[in-house]
Amino acid sequence: MGKDLKTILAPLGGHLEDVDREIERALKTGVPIIDASSLHLFLSGGKRIRASLVILTSGLTSALPEGIIRLAAATEIVHAASLIHDDIIDQSMFRRGNVTVPHKWGNKVSVLAGDFMYSVALNLAISDGNPAIFPLMVNGTKDMVMGELCQLEYADIDSASRKNYLTIIELKTARFMGSCAKLGATKSGLGAEETEQLYRFGLNLGFAFQIIDDTLDIMQNADHIGKDAGNDFKDGKITLPFLYLIEKEGSGALQMLKQYIDNPDTDLWQKIVKRLDASGAIDYSVRFAGEYIGGARGILEQFPDSPYRTILFELSDFLQSRTY
Repeated sequence: MGKDLKTILAPLGGHLEDVDREIERALKTGVPIIDASSLHLFLSGGKRIRASLVILTSGLTSALPEGIIRLAAATEIVHAASLIHDDIIDQSMFRRGNVTVPHKWGNKVSVLAGDFMYSVALNLAISDGNPAIFPLMVNGTKDMVMGELCQLEYADIDSASRKNYLTIIELKTARFMGSCAKLGATKSGLGAEETEQLYRFGLNLGFAFQIIDDTLDIMQNADHIGKDAGNDFKDGKITLPFLYLIEKEGSGALQMLKQYIDNPDTDLWQKIVKRLDASGAIDYSVRFAGEYIGGARGILEQFPDSPYRTILFELSDFLQSRTY
């Protein structure tokens, strides 16, 4: 068994605590409904992977630069805002083991809370003063929104394809994780070639992260993953395991999946899960994610050995083998 995330990120403990304090400082306004709704997701913890990427890449070849905690906090705020808007779209009841912001405060508050959080995060990026930082944050945020729109465009199972799926997860997840890695590299003053390499490192991690996340949505229960199990497929997100099943078994599998979409049923869902497992779709998806992890590790090997490089290697392994 590999290390768990808490153990891997233990050397960053003090820095991640500083990130949490910066998030609270940035979001608190003194207006109860704003403070409660915008900080709600953070009360349940979270992996802080994006903040960790910013910190780790900024210290990969030198000491941590001043102001890096503020940028790390900004990425977590952007991510949390995107989750709030996701939960409105998906009508999700649970996130990180707790009720979602839309379920607790309603869609009106949730839309505004997410917009407020995006604004705060972008303001943090502007306040850094480095002209290269703000475009990275803006473009990463823009890509996430584009990814959500593409997901709605291709929500019909008849239009689902590998090409569309990979486009969606690149925009929705991978590019922002690439931006997080590049943010740290840019802030620490690395050259153009190195910053681009670290962008590709984060991009590969993002692809792997989302593929594994989509696979966990099928295999785990809500108590384990902290959100509604199977909810993604019910909401029209046709992910790699389902695409593999359709490619391998054809119209029979497609009709079964359509039947579930038209009339979600617990017993049918269990049959689908068993069929996915028996077909090899789950194992295939994990292996496919592993190819991206291999690409990320290959990029990382080009950098000199250091404690932070070791953590990035361990983080890469965790993202492939994680169960939550």
